[in-house]
Amino acid sequence: MKQIKLGAICAAFMILMGSCSKNVSNPNDENEHEAINKIELVFAETGGATTSFIMEDPDGDGGNPPSRIDTIKINNNKQYNVTVKIYNIANGVVKDVSATVLMQATSHEFYFIPSGVSVTIQKTDKDKNGYPIGFLSTWQTSSAGNGSLLFKLMHKTALKGPNDGPNVGHSDIQLNLPIIIK
Repeated sequence: MKQIKLGAICAAFMILMGSCSKNVSNPNDENEHEAINKIELVFAETGGATTSFIMEDPDGDGGNPPSRIDTIKINNNKQYNVTVKIYNIANGVVKDVSATVLMQATSHEFYFIPSGVSVTIQKTDKDKNGYPIGFLSTWQTSSAGNGSLLFKLMHKTALKGPNDGPNVGHSDIQLNLPIIIK
């Protein structure tokens, strides 16, 4: 009887100790980064102007539709260096979470899948394993046209390879963006 009582006391103590422990931040933990509810694509035309396009959904997935989705408008027969910036908006505070996701680059990859427009997109940044990330990319346009761009951030913990398709892992972001090449 004393062993059962002592065992119960030890079990209760272990449960209390576990529930009081602090969570230690691990940059490789796939659930560490905050919600992403604002995206900025910064287009720098080679030898030309720099323009930003914003997508914003303050309440995140579900709930209300996005409050802002800019149409990407770029010129034909031009090359652009594109930078992705991602943010968390909470209680009126905008926090850049790009660095947090970049620290977890071995578990993340951006995808840009055009439809109805002629643009070639090459990711130019790599994680520590030499695999593409997509925070930085080069876009080469050809003819004018209207279409859409499927923009995805895929989470690939223990799955990421050098030539993964856009459906490996699970989606942190998935948006269809209007695009016009003029």
